[in-house]
Amino acid sequence: MVARRLQCWECGTAFYGRADARYCSAACRQKSHRARARRRVADETVAVPGLGDAIARAREAREKARIARERAQATRGEASKAHAALARLSAGDGEAAVRRATPD
Repeated sequence: MVARRLQCWECGTAFYGRADARYCSAACRQKSHRARARRRVADETVAVPGLGDAIARAREAREKARIARERAQATRGEASKAHAALARLSAGDGEAAVRRATPD
């Protein structure tokens, strides 16, 4: 069997090899295989129409939920302060509790 002068399909380097050789090294063969695999995945990827709009709506909903959660936490804090003031008022601390509970 006679070695022939060939050109690598991946990097273009000239090399001597069998008539059916396509790549100069295992590294070029692997690089070519990975490139083909990436192209296959890209071709199989299906674009979903309206995906950007759905993402934007979800982002807006998440922001509204965050604002509602913060407001609820603030309200709970104010309610617990008022509850404590009423408890002190009913316990007999009277006017001191009312003065602390009212804003300045």
